Amino acid sequence: MNSLIAITSDGQGSSVVSARELHSFLESKQQFADWIKNRIIKYGFLEEVDYVTLSKNLETDNEEGFSENSEKLDKEVFHKSMKNPKGGRVATDYALTLDMAKQLAMVEKTEKGRQARLYFIDAEKALRKTLSTPPAVPSTEQVLIQLVAQSNQLLANQQEQLSQLRADMDSIMRGQRPTPQRKQIAKPTPRLVGPPRANPLTGALRSTINKKVGEYCGYHGAEQGATYNYLYKRMNDVYGVNVYRLNRAAGESLLDALEQYGQLEKLYSLIMAELTYVEE
Repeated sequence: MNSLIAITSDGQGSSVVSARELHSFLESKQQFADWIKNRIIKYGFLEEVDYVTLSKNLETDNEEGFSENSEKLDKEVFHKSMKNPKGGRVATDYALTLDMAKQLAMVEKTEKGRQARLYFIDAEKALRKTLSTPPAVPSTEQVLIQLVAQSNQLLANQQEQLSQLRADMDSIMRGQRPTPQRKQIAKPTPRLVGPPRANPLTGALRSTINKKVGEYCGYHGAEQGATYNYLYKRMNDVYGVNVYRLNRAAGESLLDALEQYGQLEKLYSLIMAELTYVEE
C-alpha cells in the first residue's frame, strides 16, 4: 500500500495521523487552524477520544512549517509538550485517530478526499490482520474437566491428612511421639478461564452514543432499533466484531456486551463516520 499520508503510533500503540499533514494532502483552501477547529465543532469530535492536541516549536516564523518542510510525523512528535532549546514560535497540531481522519477526508467531497478515505480504510484492514485472535471461551466440557480436577485434588489432600492423623494416633497409643510431618508446598488450584472481559469504559461515552443515535433518528425519522442493527452489522464489516456472538449475561443488551468487551469506542467511531454525514 503506497504511503499517501504518514500513519504512526502514539504512546498507547494506537494508529494516529497528523492533522496538518492531512490538511496539506487534501489541499484545502482554508487556513489550517480554521479548518480543524470548524470540523471538530461541526462533527462533535472529542479530545482524548478522537484526537490529542500537541504543540511543536518552529525555528522559523512560518506557521505552516509542518507542510513546507515535509516533516514526517513519528513517535517522538506525539507528546503534548515539546521544547526547542533554540527557541521559536509554537504551532499546534493534532494526532487524529484513523476514524477521525477518514471522516475528515470523506466530508471534503473532493478527489483528494476520496483518495485519503480509501487509503485509511485499507490501513484499517491491514491493521486488523495484525491483531491477535482473542482467547477462546472454554466449552462446557472443559469447565467440567477443570471442576473434576479441582475436586480430585481436594479429595487427595483430605485423604493424605486423614492417613497422617491415623498414623499419629497409632504412635500415641504405642507411647511414641508422632512423626513430624514435613511441611508441604500447596499445589496451585486450577483456575477457570472466563470470557475476555475488558475494563468498562466511562458512562460518558455510552451516553454520547445514545445521544448521537437519538439525534440521527429524530432528524431522519428512523427507528433506533433498526439504526443500532445497522451499526452492529457495520461493526462486523469494518472491525470484524460480530456483536451478536459476544457472550452476554441474562438481561444484558448488545450494547452492554460491547461495553464489557471494550468495543464502545469502535461503535462511536462508526457513528461519527457514517451517521452524522448528511449530503448537502
